[in-house]
Amino acid sequence: MDDETRKKFYPTSVLVTAPEIIFFWVARMIIAGLEFRPGKSNRDEENIPFRHVYFTGLIRDKLGRKMSKSLGNSPDPLELIDKYGADGLRFGLMRIAPSGQDVRYDEKPIEEGRNFATKLWNVARFRQMQGPSSAEPKIDTEQLSVYATEVLARLNETIDAVEAAYREYQFNTVAQRLYDFVWSDYCDWFVEAAKTDIFSEDEATKKSALAVMDFVLSAVLRLLHPFMPHITEELWSLLGLGKGSIQFAVPLEKVALNQVADVPAKRQLVSAIYQAVQAGRNLRAESKLPSNKKIRFILRTDEKSIFKEIPTLKRLLNAEEVTLDPNYQASAGTPVAVTPLGEIFLAIPGGDKTRERERLDKEIARIESDAKAVEAKLESRSFLDRAPAAVVEEHRQRLKEFSAQLTKLKQAREALM
Repeated sequence: MDDETRKKFYPTSVLVTAPEIIFFWVARMIIAGLEFRPGKSNRDEENIPFRHVYFTGLIRDKLGRKMSKSLGNSPDPLELIDKYGADGLRFGLMRIAPSGQDVRYDEKPIEEGRNFATKLWNVARFRQMQGPSSAEPKIDTEQLSVYATEVLARLNETIDAVEAAYREYQFNTVAQRLYDFVWSDYCDWFVEAAKTDIFSEDEATKKSALAVMDFVLSAVLRLLHPFMPHITEELWSLLGLGKGSIQFAVPLEKVALNQVADVPAKRQLVSAIYQAVQAGRNLRAESKLPSNKKIRFILRTDEKSIFKEIPTLKRLLNAEEVTLDPNYQASAGTPVAVTPLGEIFLAIPGGDKTRERERLDKEIARIESDAKAVEAKLESRSFLDRAPAAVVEEHRQRLKEFSAQLTKLKQAREALM
C-alpha cells in the first residue's frame, strides 16, 4: 500500500470483533500500530489503528450453550428466513442483542420481527389506496391537526434518540425505538386518528393528513433500511417516495414545529385523548363487550377544546356515540374510568355493582401504588438535588394528577355502596 492511500484510510473509525480475541488480536493491533507508526503523524492517537472497538455477542441456545452442529442446537437460518422472512429474522435478532452481550435464542422475537414487517406493509398499502404519494410532501403547519403535530413531534424525538443510540453503537436500542414509534405512535394512534381527516370531504384537511403520512413513512423507511433492507426498498419503490434506490436517499430533515402555535398544549391534549380512548377500551374489555360492538360512551368534562375531536374519539373507541356532558349523573353500577380529560362512562344498561366495585378497587390500588412511588422520589434528597428542575416539576404534577384521580375514583366507589 502506498503512503498516500495508507494515510487516507489509517486509522479507521471502528473495529468490529468478538471479545474473546481482545488480547490475541485487538491489543496486538494497537501495539503494532504504536510500534511501526504508520499514521499521519507521530502522535499516539494517529497511530492506534481504530477509534472504537465494537464487541459482538453470541447467540446461545435456551440453556446458554454455544450453538454447534455437534450439539444439534443450531437452527437453520434458511428455514427461519423461509418462515419469517430475511427482514423479520434480521430485525427480530437486532432488537434482542445488546452490544457485547450474549443472548439466548428464542423464536418469539423473530416472529415479532415478521409481524412488524407485516404492520409496515399494511400501513403502506393503506396509504397507497388513498391515491399517489408525494416524494416531497409539503407540511403546511397551519393545516396540521393536533394528531399530526403529536406524531411529527414524536418523530423528531425518535430521530434524536436513534442518532444518540447509533453514536453509542446501541443497535438494539435503535431497533426498539423504531419499533415503538412505528407500531404504536404512527400506526395504532396517528393513522387511526387521521382517518377522520382522510375520509372527510374537506380536500385541504385530507391533503394535509396524507402529506404527514407520506413524510413520516418516508422518514421511517430510511431509518429502518439498515435493519430491513428488502421491505423498505420495495415500499420505497411501490409508493414512489424517491428516485432510485432508498440506499442512496439522504436522511430527512426534522420538521420545524416552532412555527406551530401552542405545541405543548396540543400535545398535552392528544395525550389526554389517547389516555381517554385507552380507558374506554379497557372498560369495554372488562365489561366483556366485543371490540366490534357499537356502544355509547359519556365523557364528563369541562374541556371545551375536546368538542371538535368527538368524531375522532368516536372512531378510536369504535363507539355508536360519544356524548359530552359536564353534569352527567351516572346510575349505580355504570362502569367509569378517570382520565386527564375527565371521567369516561360506559353506557350499558343494568350495570353490575359488585363487578364495578371490584374493578374500581383494583384501579384505586394501582394509582395509590404509583402515587407512593412518585411521592418517595420527591421525598428523596438525592433525587431533588440531582434531577433537573423540569423532571422534579413533572413528578410534582404527576402527584397532583394522581391525587385528583383518586378523589374521583373514590367518589365513584362510594356511589356504589
